[in-house]
Amino acid sequence: MGWLDVEESHVPKEFEDLKAQFRDLEARTHKSMEEMLAHTPVTDASGNTFRSEPFSHYLTLSLTSVIVAFMALDERPTLTNYRMFCEAHDLFLKEEDQQYAGASDVQLQAESENFRKTVPAIPRVEGETLPAIRILEQYDAQYKKNETPAAKEAFFKLAEMVVANLRPTARAPQTYLKLFRQTLGLAKETEDKKDKPEPALDLNTLLAQLDALIGLKRVKEEVRQLTNYLKVEQMRKAQGLKTSDLSLHMVFYGNPGTGKTTVARLVAKIFRALGILSKGQLVEVDRAGLVAGYVGQTAIKVRSVVEKANGGLLFIDEAYALKTGSDNDFGQEAIETLLKMMEDLRDDFVVVAAGYPAEMKRFLEANPGLKSRFAKYLEFDDYSPEELMSIFESLCKTTDYEMSPKARKAIQAIFLKAWSTRDRTFGNGRFARNLFEEIVENQANRLVGMEKAEKAALMTIEVDDVPGQN
Repeated sequence: MGWLDVEESHVPKEFEDLKAQFRDLEARTHKSMEEMLAHTPVTDASGNTFRSEPFSHYLTLSLTSVIVAFMALDERPTLTNYRMFCEAHDLFLKEEDQQYAGASDVQLQAESENFRKTVPAIPRVEGETLPAIRILEQYDAQYKKNETPAAKEAFFKLAEMVVANLRPTARAPQTYLKLFRQTLGLAKETEDKKDKPEPALDLNTLLAQLDALIGLKRVKEEVRQLTNYLKVEQMRKAQGLKTSDLSLHMVFYGNPGTGKTTVARLVAKIFRALGILSKGQLVEVDRAGLVAGYVGQTAIKVRSVVEKANGGLLFIDEAYALKTGSDNDFGQEAIETLLKMMEDLRDDFVVVAAGYPAEMKRFLEANPGLKSRFAKYLEFDDYSPEELMSIFESLCKTTDYEMSPKARKAIQAIFLKAWSTRDRTFGNGRFARNLFEEIVENQANRLVGMEKAEKAALMTIEVDDVPGQN
């Protein structure tokens, strides 16, 4: 989960590059492609001929088919994958015809939950040639071009992006990727290339990103202290001196929305920069991703998740839910399997168990074997009203909004009241994002009736947009 919302979309930069690549392909082939499609029969996978559409139609159909086919391996699409689907759908449409332009994460979250009801059939891209590829092959043959190979690689990269944003419980994504590669007719990827980790980021850059997070003073100090300790240990090792056999598995205590996942992601990258982890990826999972409903299946599920996280960090959210106390629960099997793998893979694998403070303390006290594996405990405090306001201001800045003085005062009052009456379910940064999105929607409802709104009006949040002011 993202630290500012239940789920937050982060469309990869590589996806923007892919969109540009497909736009360039369409523009480069447009004139000749129009001529070919006007005079050449177009056939589907079964060999049936049908009326041709512009090439952009087949590109859109192929892009969305790849995304839908792979995101359907999840029980419910992740928001990042669903946003990529939406952007692919609108890629070649005029601005006034775009269906998803400007849609917020909240709006897309609601729509993605009905994904399986709205898609009548999942495309079988791992067994059928994409329409755009069939047409490009005809185009290359007719005009003596060579556009198809690069397009095939681009479609496969798209599939890899979707797979990278699947949940840990997704159904056999690597198997479907392999089948899709075969269907595209691409050369077999070498193991060296497939297993090559992303380049490590600069340690000082990562620490600067940590410092730039709002609040979290104690957590930042703890992470910096651990980083300094590990750097010195590496210096000692380089000089042939003895080093401590320190476990790096950690516990993050904290209420929802306090930045636990964000910090875990940075810690994984910091450990990668220090050379402690070989890949530095973060795999996030909860009870459902580790515990199965049948005898013997839980251990398999845990091993699969850990193998995916090996070389990086496994973040277990609400870890205390692994053990419910029921005699018929398989959570204990998950814990025992995890404990063994934490020990076996300790040189290149870190676990962060996270959850509410009280529940996590009780959970660890009741599991001595689990408690002994964790050497570091970080407590994430609730955000203060001032920090919540800083989060809100950051959201405004990154989306070109600004507050009128009266609106600012009203929003500050909301944060103060929410903080002073908070309980354990208080959403912290998530609460700030939800409020921001509600206010932006209220502003849109206020402005939509204007025939031509000025730029300043489109950017300004007024007091009437703030909930509870009317």
